[in-house]
Amino acid sequence: MAIGNVITIASSEEIGRVLKKGRRKNGSLLSLYYLSRHTEDLCEAPEGRVAFIAGKKLGGAVWRNRSKRVLRAALRQAGGTRAGYDILLVAHARTAASASPDVAQELTMLLKEAHI
Repeated sequence: MAIGNVITIASSEEIGRVLKKGRRKNGSLLSLYYLSRHTEDLCEAPEGRVAFIAGKKLGGAVWRNRSKRVLRAALRQAGGTRAGYDILLVAHARTAASASPDVAQELTMLLKEAHI
């Protein structure tokens, strides 16, 4: 599935693989999970893929949807996906109430820490 120019990870099996085998970087507004598709021999396409996750403990559907919108905007501002990587962006409680430039700044910092 594609959202704009972003290819999303749709299957829960693939999300589980990134959660289990991938690396994690935590921030105050979001968590970043990432896994190189080259190391998993799954690089059938060079594009990076992403999933936006907002759990039910964040609140009702309105808050979860807002959190995912903020994460999508932050990813666009941070330069989009990274080729050859599966990335999960997990919203924290403060994500929905934050401005997307603030979340984008933190996402950029986490991506630099992860060297991707």
